[in-house]
Amino acid sequence: MNLLDVLLVLLVVIAIGGGLRLGLVARAASWIGLAFGVALATWTVPTALSLVEGGEPGLRLFVGLVVLAITVTVVASLFQAVGLRARRTIAASPLSGIDRVLGAVAGALVMTAVLWFLLPAASQVPGEVSRQVRNSTLAATLERTTPDPPDAVRALRSLVDTSRFPEVFADLQPAPVTGPPPEEIPVPQDVVDRATAATVNVEADGCNRRYEGSGFAFAENTVVTNAHVVAGAEQVHVKRPDGERLQATVVVFDPDRDLAILEVAGLGQQPLETAPPEMGADGAVIGYPGGQDTPRVAPTRIDDQRTAIGRDIYGRDRTERDVLFLSSALQQGDSGSPVIDVEGRVNGVVFAISPDNPTAAFALALSELEAVSAAPRTPGETGPCI
Repeated sequence: MNLLDVLLVLLVVIAIGGGLRLGLVARAASWIGLAFGVALATWTVPTALSLVEGGEPGLRLFVGLVVLAITVTVVASLFQAVGLRARRTIAASPLSGIDRVLGAVAGALVMTAVLWFLLPAASQVPGEVSRQVRNSTLAATLERTTPDPPDAVRALRSLVDTSRFPEVFADLQPAPVTGPPPEEIPVPQDVVDRATAATVNVEADGCNRRYEGSGFAFAENTVVTNAHVVAGAEQVHVKRPDGERLQATVVVFDPDRDLAILEVAGLGQQPLETAPPEMGADGAVIGYPGGQDTPRVAPTRIDDQRTAIGRDIYGRDRTERDVLFLSSALQQGDSGSPVIDVEGRVNGVVFAISPDNPTAAFALALSELEAVSAAPRTPGETGPCI
């Protein structure tokens, strides 16, 4: 158990005490109002967020929380007024004791339901919050023994997590235990230079804003990047290390694997070769974090390779991916970067960073890349906005 487990137990105890004091009828009226308020919020919050789609994360967070609070408070208050009137009648009857005991039981159940609703969203908050949730014994038990929470949780996640990274694990799993990344870049400089020349900064314009990521030449006039980088894009460009900016067309878009293939006329880059990774081997990630103009080379170690059951880039459907576990200090914007070995060969494609461990990252294995490269081409398909 960790600190969060202690807090969760305390919250349940408080809920039991509140139910014992007010009784079932009064509390039930408030809870029913809360439930109706949350249900209504599954419509009001996404609707409000759609009005500020593409806005600054702080604005979206403010709008979402205000709409959520107003919706739940108004509906719950109406039901609570009815419950308090009923409580005054029951308090003077022989049913008062039974009402209080049932209120305590219901208090525990309702608090559990609230935690079931909120903890998945809290697991996406970067840093200590995510770490506590993903290492919580009670949160893990609740996750295993209950169904998936409703769609409103996805709206809450969009408020607290603006990285656009897909969920690598659909369950509340802690980040893999990895050692520190290599202190120095183990790849020879001439190999780094050759591999860097085959990378690009990807710019995707759509959804009322610009998103940026990374990519690399996979075949002649062909670039690989992540699907979440170009999701909803109306125009896509790639920028080579020499500053040349070229128009690109998305021809394969796979939201389950989180991979996309771009065709770029006149790309003029030598495609990188691929090779199966060696576990424990050091290498590098070459990307454009934050959309910077010059590529950054980050020392990396491949710690493990396994199948991960996560969700698609929209957080809706469960999906299975072949994933490499990396020790590497990556940043937003490194999505789509190649993971190269000391010979400059691609071992995988970066697609996510752990929310609870900034030096743990994830890359899609070559089997995923091979499957997407064999998919039929559908020019212009970029799916809906995230």
